[in-house]
Amino acid sequence: MNPVWKFYLARLALVAVVAVPLMFFINALLALAAGILVSMVLGYVLLKRQREEMIEHIDATVKRRRDEKQRLRAELAGDDAA
Repeated sequence: MNPVWKFYLARLALVAVVAVPLMFFINALLALAAGILVSMVLGYVLLKRQREEMIEHIDATVKRRRDEKQRLRAELAGDDAA
């Protein structure tokens, strides 16, 4: 599974774990806001590994696209130094 999806699904699950129990005691919108705020703090600590995997995945994708772009530009310029 894509690390970006894993991170955001884990983040969504963290919001749900915090917000759903609060909905029994306070307004749903307020519970959701509290869930988002608390999950930001907890996510920073609990989702560190997933966040780092996501960053590595994005960096690898950017590097691959940059290399592909350079290769295509070299081909268009007539350079065959591959």
